[in-house]
Amino acid sequence: MEEETTEAVLPGGSLSVPYLSEDSLNPFYSETVLNSSLSSLVFRSLYRLDTSFSPVKDLAVSESLSGQSLKVYFIEDLVFSDGGVLTGADIVYSFDCAKSSVRYSAALSGISSCSEASDGSVVFTLKNEDVNVLNALIFPIVKNGTAGNEGFLPIGNGFYQYSQDGIRLSLKANLKYAGTLPEIGTVRLTDVSRNTQPENLVAAQEIDFFYSDLSDGSITGVNTSGTGIYLNNLVYMGVNHSNVDLVLASFRQAISLGIDRQALSESAFRGYARGAVVPFNTSWSGYSSSLSFANVSLSGDKQKAQELLAERGFGVDGNPLNFTLVCNESNSFIRNTANEVASALKSLNINVTVQFLSSEKLKSTVRSGLYDLYIAEIKLPSTMDLSAFFSYGGDASSGIIFDNCTSDEAYFSYKKGETGIDEFITAFNKDMPFIPLVYRNGRFLYTRRIISELTATEGFLYSDIYKWTFSDMIS
Repeated sequence: MEEETTEAVLPGGSLSVPYLSEDSLNPFYSETVLNSSLSSLVFRSLYRLDTSFSPVKDLAVSESLSGQSLKVYFIEDLVFSDGGVLTGADIVYSFDCAKSSVRYSAALSGISSCSEASDGSVVFTLKNEDVNVLNALIFPIVKNGTAGNEGFLPIGNGFYQYSQDGIRLSLKANLKYAGTLPEIGTVRLTDVSRNTQPENLVAAQEIDFFYSDLSDGSITGVNTSGTGIYLNNLVYMGVNHSNVDLVLASFRQAISLGIDRQALSESAFRGYARGAVVPFNTSWSGYSSSLSFANVSLSGDKQKAQELLAERGFGVDGNPLNFTLVCNESNSFIRNTANEVASALKSLNINVTVQFLSSEKLKSTVRSGLYDLYIAEIKLPSTMDLSAFFSYGGDASSGIIFDNCTSDEAYFSYKKGETGIDEFITAFNKDMPFIPLVYRNGRFLYTRRIISELTATEGFLYSDIYKWTFSDMIS
């Protein structure tokens, strides 16, 4: 007697998400935040990051890190949407694609290679020891050979698969998905390339979601539901250590103590930021342990700042300090921050002249050292890597004098796992090589028909879609 089989049935619900037809939907070639955010609907990863930026196993089963070698075992007998079985070769291929991509290359820069082992695992070879390397393994896993160029729609093993109906592109539920499928069977892709304010389409319920990383510093008022998304984007103040006054660590410390980061978050960033008194992400699971070693509160400490200045004859009852601060003229978040910092330091008898420059002019000014202070934003890798500040020639190393600092050595010692995070933060507080201000947020908007609480992260906006409940689907 033949065994009866039950065919999986496509769920009946549907929703609409925005995308840009002028950009690729191949996750290794997409350049826009909008298209990249769709990745978690179609693909899974070895790990994903939760809201505390901690790695959570997805396709990975276990891992073993020894020095510069990381072995990761993955789920066996898992299939792609076309029925092909996941192998180590697929992961190696996906790693190679990700390492050469713009979106994932920074996080993977510390890994030199990936190879398939014979025991159901893959081995990553690291360039240097890194205690946070698992945070880098969040790239999409695709079927070997299916992501060759920007026009390819790779095969994945996530909730959905690409579906082409004439010129209409959508996502259909992956009936071979190993897990609980969402109630939504079809995700319509709505092209918003020619819409100047696609977030308004959410309020009009023409699309169900819209995500923006708010990189331009502008926020439009939209009458719909929304939530902030924690980003790994640090807004900081760079310091020119060749300045005769700023070469003194006590003056750099005083400037840091004179800034109310909580006020900056609420005012300059309109609530879309979190004050940062240490250089690590405030939402990262390791932040709380580093925070206990910080030497300043979010609201600052002007009395202590005044004491440091007074020791050398400056401050409220002494000589004034005069600095020039440069920043990008095109970002309202940054402009507001510069003005508020200048206003706050005025009370310490520190006069800050703000100069708003074009992006290119700002870069050349910082490179040439024609500034005292500058405010900028940098997107840090998912591994919480601060090498951009502490490596010679790093993207954010301008103005840092390595010969007179110990925080760079302390950082790389921590990164290798030789010392604890407390030793690095202690050295950082002593040197204050740059001044952390805030970590910025993005914004995820959704229609009011979604009535469940959304838990979303930047790289995995839709990873909890199987938990979401919609008002028009409740009888």
